[in-house]
Amino acid sequence: MPVRKADLGPLTKISEGGYGVVYRVPSFRLPTAPATPLAYKEFTKDEAEQAKTAQSSVLFRELLQPADRTDLDRCAVWPRTLVEDNGVASGLLMPLIPGDFFFELTYAQTGQKTTELRDMKWLNATSKQLAANGLPADADFTERLALLAQLVYCVARLHKQNWLFGDISFSNAAYAINPPRMILLDCDGATSVAQAALRPAVSTFGWEPPECEQLNFASKATDVYKLGLAVLRCLNPEGAGATIKDPKRLGGQLDPAGVALITRALSPDPALRPQAKELYHYLKAALDARITPPQVLTAKLLTPIRPRGSDVRVEFAVHNVAEVTITVGGGTPVTVPVSAPGQPQVHAFPGQVSGRVVFEAKNRFDTVRVDLGELEMFEVPQFDLAGLTGALPRISMPTMESFNSGVLAPALRAVPRIDVPQVPRLPAMATGDLPGRLREMVLPGADLSGALQLPRIADIARLPDFGALAGAPLRAIAESLIDTAAATAEAQRPGYLKAVDNAKDGDW
Repeated sequence: MPVRKADLGPLTKISEGGYGVVYRVPSFRLPTAPATPLAYKEFTKDEAEQAKTAQSSVLFRELLQPADRTDLDRCAVWPRTLVEDNGVASGLLMPLIPGDFFFELTYAQTGQKTTELRDMKWLNATSKQLAANGLPADADFTERLALLAQLVYCVARLHKQNWLFGDISFSNAAYAINPPRMILLDCDGATSVAQAALRPAVSTFGWEPPECEQLNFASKATDVYKLGLAVLRCLNPEGAGATIKDPKRLGGQLDPAGVALITRALSPDPALRPQAKELYHYLKAALDARITPPQVLTAKLLTPIRPRGSDVRVEFAVHNVAEVTITVGGGTPVTVPVSAPGQPQVHAFPGQVSGRVVFEAKNRFDTVRVDLGELEMFEVPQFDLAGLTGALPRISMPTMESFNSGVLAPALRAVPRIDVPQVPRLPAMATGDLPGRLREMVLPGADLSGALQLPRIADIARLPDFGALAGAPLRAIAESLIDTAAATAEAQRPGYLKAVDNAKDGDW
């Protein structure tokens, strides 16, 4: 989505070139990258054509996978969006070049100090030229290998996406020293391989490939030729000048395989030139032989889905680095000290935004990046207990009548009536004169010993002495009564069983 120029706020002029003027934009940020300072390039020549190529570059970046987009942003000042003035494209917004890509110059003759971009021409400066500007030796051979490897890497990544950088030269790349880093500039001139066939290419004087002498065009092979010149010229600053093309000057600096590789890159026959990634692999191997690169033993996102504001945890183990950085989406990288080299450690930080998590371990000469995947933050819904209970359905329960015996009447009507013989009832009697009561009940005035049908009691009742009878064991009397009741019940048992059988047969 284009941005209106009026929304940019105040602008501060930084530099001016043949095709545009670059301004600092201090008070405006893109919503997708609020932590990235911006610069505005206003077109001053071929505005329509510049707007067309810039729009293609913006779309190219937006369509990249998140990890590739992060990689592109790291190694190139790539256009982010177009700027319109009264509905017409007037320029583009791009990241502001970081401050460590600039350095302070002191002119030896006047003592005047100024700040200047450290573009790639300073890798071709002689010791005399550096001294005249108050600078020490800018980069040793190992640092130059690191910088050139990064330059080739940036172009090789574009080639992988079938894009070309095109105008590779001293002025279209800048570098920092601590640690060594290289970035591409003026990236709105880059183009896809398909588009390159439809328009003339742009080449800086002294960097033209042999096949472009008659017709200036761009291809992957022309990019590789210019990369070969960059390697040759940046490794040979002393007395070689900015226009050398003889790869034999690399003898003694690179091994025979390296000299042969750069010779192929500078071949007049494009078909003989290596791919950019082959150049990168060689330079990377030559660099690794001179340094100890970072090692990432493990790195993983432990909490890919978290409530917003809660801790996000990343576990990692690294070698040969003092600190690492963790970046979420387009946010500001978080620097984490390495407390135990080679040992797993966990870093927790409060998560606020969703986005791709990139883990980066770097030392002075190299950087290793690991894409940890997507972090998804979600909002925790507000919980209102009163509102929740008020919204629950209220269940109505009917009032139940109290239980009483009348409730059983309908069910008992369907149950057959069964007559069960009753145990013979004994008359109530006072236990204080139990023997006399028994005499009166069973056989008044008679001798109980012959008439009483309670066998165990008979022996007791036969005693003539009332005192002895009264003191007789009452347990024996009770047991005899129980035995008599049992005998009576057993006698009536057949009748009871018959009644039960009749009830089962429905004869009632």
